[in-house]
Amino acid sequence: MKFEEYYICGKDGKSNCVVRSLCKVLNKSYEEVYDDMLRLSQELNADFNDVVVFETYMEQNHILKEKDTPDVLVKDLILERGSYIIFCYDKKDWYHMIPLIQNTIYDKNEECLNLYVLSIYKYHLSSNTI
Repeated sequence: MKFEEYYICGKDGKSNCVVRSLCKVLNKSYEEVYDDMLRLSQELNADFNDVVVFETYMEQNHILKEKDTPDVLVKDLILERGSYIIFCYDKKDWYHMIPLIQNTIYDKNEECLNLYVLSIYKYHLSSNTI
């Protein structure tokens, strides 16, 4: 698995790991994903980063939960080629989301490699997988 630095933000310079991951996997702009998720959070009457919001958004965009893998470090993942979103945490109170595309992790720094995986989601459009 390789690592490549990746950072994208909105017009205000702020960035959110959920939006950033979805932008990378779906090849959409930060504003488009952010606005869509904001509308969805209002429809669902939930906070923007709640699991129900991002899982609903992912399902609407053909990103489906593959499995839960507690106690596996991100750096130890072995996945078939394709586009994934990894939901992970530090086993305390910090949660993070990262895209993994064709065995390359894209994030703002390599610290994500030492986080523990909670769930793996796979993008299921043939035009995006090899």
